[in-house]
Amino acid sequence: MRDIDPVSIRLFLATLEEGSIARAAARENIVPSAVSKRISELEAELRVLLLDRSVKGVQATPAGEALARHARALLQGMDRMQREMAGYVDGVRGLIKVLASVTSLSGELPDDIMQFRAQRPQIEIDVEERTTPAIYRSVREGLADVGVASEFASHEGLQVFPYRRYALAAVLPAGHALAGAPQVVYAQLLDNDLIELNRDSGISHVFDDAAREARTSRTVRARVSSFETICTLVARGLGVGVAPLYLQATKEKTMGLRFVPLADAWAQPRSFIAVRDLDTLPLAAQAFVAHLRASAPATD
Repeated sequence: MRDIDPVSIRLFLATLEEGSIARAAARENIVPSAVSKRISELEAELRVLLLDRSVKGVQATPAGEALARHARALLQGMDRMQREMAGYVDGVRGLIKVLASVTSLSGELPDDIMQFRAQRPQIEIDVEERTTPAIYRSVREGLADVGVASEFASHEGLQVFPYRRYALAAVLPAGHALAGAPQVVYAQLLDNDLIELNRDSGISHVFDDAAREARTSRTVRARVSSFETICTLVARGLGVGVAPLYLQATKEKTMGLRFVPLADAWAQPRSFIAVRDLDTLPLAAQAFVAHLRASAPATD
């Protein structure tokens, strides 16, 4: 058996994680036919079927599940090796991979990162935006050192530390009937067209549950990837939305919006710093976690 190409392994894992060759190809910036060819060559080399293919997507065979376990360990080891070696290049002595939710990146996290980099310029930080469930899953699988995300997804199997608590608000056009209210509950928004984050965001199921408890349906006219886009579409009259209250200072002035705090019990969620095992993190990542915990202690 010849040496297995790590690129093929990475594409195989991407296909499993995305559930589709087409989505894996888009994520890895490669054409779907090339992904399919790589996986077929991998199956031929190993002489076993790795994927069950259907019109609904792909699923791992038992052999594919076994390979996935070995593949993740292999890629994690290679990633650690590369980062350790990078510490000897150009005086850089640490590289931290951080995954963060859109809520965290819209808030204070960027400032906290810049403060850390100013204090420790020898440490590099790679930041990538992901949805909350994907962040916790990736940290659990060792694909990132640190995750920063909300409580709106399971973080079982991880060590988590309180980071911040933030408030959610209804985002309304200035002339909306509820724009002058001191606060509203989410159910009051359900007579309107709604603009929400994409289905795989952590808060999506919270909205589902809230609508179910209100015993009414909701009409989502647009699903987008950022709070910036929610505010833009509300300002243009497409509907109403929900966003962190800390955006009020800039968005009300520049876009003619009104932010009305939500009174629901779930509307003041916490965000967490998540790691797989703090004690086994590289020292640079441990220092970063300590900085985040010290910079913004969460309140209960």
